Amino acid sequence: MIFFYISLSTYICYNIIKYKKIFSELQKNKYDFKSYNKWISKNIKEILINKELLSILLIIIAVNFNLKIIGVSAVILYTILFLLNYKKKNKLKIDKKLITRLVILAILYACLNTYFILDYIAYHYADIVFDNTAFYYIILAAVSYFSYFIIWLVNIIAIPFDKLIKKLGGKHVKSKLKKSKTR
Repeated sequence: MIFFYISLSTYICYNIIKYKKIFSELQKNKYDFKSYNKWISKNIKEILINKELLSILLIIIAVNFNLKIIGVSAVILYTILFLLNYKKKNKLKIDKKLITRLVILAILYACLNTYFILDYIAYHYADIVFDNTAFYYIILAAVSYFSYFIIWLVNIIAIPFDKLIKKLGGKHVKSKLKKSKTR
């Protein structure tokens, strides 16, 4: 399991760059669900037919080879993808809405990793000679490939939280204004 997480170091670096690009587009669309949805529809070919289709090779390798070959292949694949996207600059302004979406995305990844760890523990302590680690690589490759749609889902989940934060933030500002007027 440790080798699995070490092999994902380049996966993480690549996805940081990719999510920065996606969040940049989401900010350009002002976090509006309909605008982002139209942008995805307009750019669907670029989103689905890109360099990340090489991850299909990783999936084929995951199905047919042992874990060390899969891990090394993942490192090589995501290093190449990282280097191909490294120079691209995407301006990203940190605001409350972005932070909300980042927290939700982090929770989704934490849930996914919790599943991986619990599944790994369940198989290794049950004396079953079977390992799902190849399946974990397949899931992560799919999550990375469909990240535009995952952010679309994260944006939908974040809308009620944005409204709640706006309400709470507005009450906090109003109470400060009242206190300053009484002095």
